[in-house]
Amino acid sequence: MSDAGLKLREATSEDSQKLNNFFMSIPTHGAIEIKIGREQHFFSFYQRLGLTYKTYILEDGIEILGTASFLMRELKFKNRTLLLAQACDLRISPNRRAVLSWSNFFHPLLEEVRMNEKCDGFITSINQTESQAMNAFIRPKLKRAHQPLYSLARSYNLVSVHGFYPWAARANRNITVRPFKSSDKENLLAHLKAFSSHFDFLPVEAHDDLADFINRSLLYSWSQFLIAFDADDKIIGCVQPISSSLLQDYFPQEYDPQAHNFRQFLKVTQWLRFGRRLTKPFSRTQKQEALHFRLLHFLSAAHPEVLKALIKASYDTSKQNEFLIYAYEKNDFRKRPPRGSIFAEIPYGLYSIETDGRDILPELSLLNSRSAWLDFIWF
Repeated sequence: MSDAGLKLREATSEDSQKLNNFFMSIPTHGAIEIKIGREQHFFSFYQRLGLTYKTYILEDGIEILGTASFLMRELKFKNRTLLLAQACDLRISPNRRAVLSWSNFFHPLLEEVRMNEKCDGFITSINQTESQAMNAFIRPKLKRAHQPLYSLARSYNLVSVHGFYPWAARANRNITVRPFKSSDKENLLAHLKAFSSHFDFLPVEAHDDLADFINRSLLYSWSQFLIAFDADDKIIGCVQPISSSLLQDYFPQEYDPQAHNFRQFLKVTQWLRFGRRLTKPFSRTQKQEALHFRLLHFLSAAHPEVLKALIKASYDTSKQNEFLIYAYEKNDFRKRPPRGSIFAEIPYGLYSIETDGRDILPELSLLNSRSAWLDFIWF
């Protein structure tokens, strides 16, 4: 099959509307089939993250057949700092020509990005229930020449919390959770610095000056922190819930049988007033209705009881149509979903991508004992 007539180029602001239309036309698959919608300006998502980015378009004349973006991230590891290009927002038209041609363009594109941006390597996050992506990238039936190598760097779960059973034990009464006060700033900053020092994949700006990192962010705010205190008024945990609508909208198209059953169960819990339902899919209503949730960032908890108190406070202070989402590594027992919570989990993998003939960076192998700072991944 010939690639004649196909062209790969860097996108510009003039492509914003075309990219929005193409992006919205292709769902991501998994337990929930989702289409992602952005504001009129497609690139606002990256700009709000405050990162250097590159978006590329594969086109046939004026028709877009595929897109891929790279976010340039300077991340701190135990022994050194790496500039990694995070591959995201990959969309390929379902027609056969686009699918077969994409691999011929992607490998040279990685080398071009490496050379132009002087990056040390590439990473991406993949929903492991998304069988099409897993079969295409992680376990392809045919190994083609010059095909990029995907290697698992970290395994983690994406948890969604939708309520609490009425018979669940109450949070420990020696733990108090309240909103941030200006007088908390110094102690909270000290707590966050101590907490974040144990992580790899930490943005270097947060490592060098965490206060400035938060002050300059378009997404974070001191006033949005919830802080957990012990009986001696010492900080033992914190969290910052962030509305999903600040970045983009997530429109469910279809639920698989298991997710459908869970959605039906949540309808009952909402009627009984101890849970919140999921949005109806487009296949049911023929209307695009977004999911509403809050991402839990800076989630620090010295003990599972502290985690439970923070998640309960985040849930109680969110809107009645919102659920909560957070990510945790599977070996981090302190961040497992609290007992008594109504939750679902989706397995994800953080993968290193390398071009043919190059070795995986040692920091991106599974032979690392330090935890990964997962807040840098936006879903």
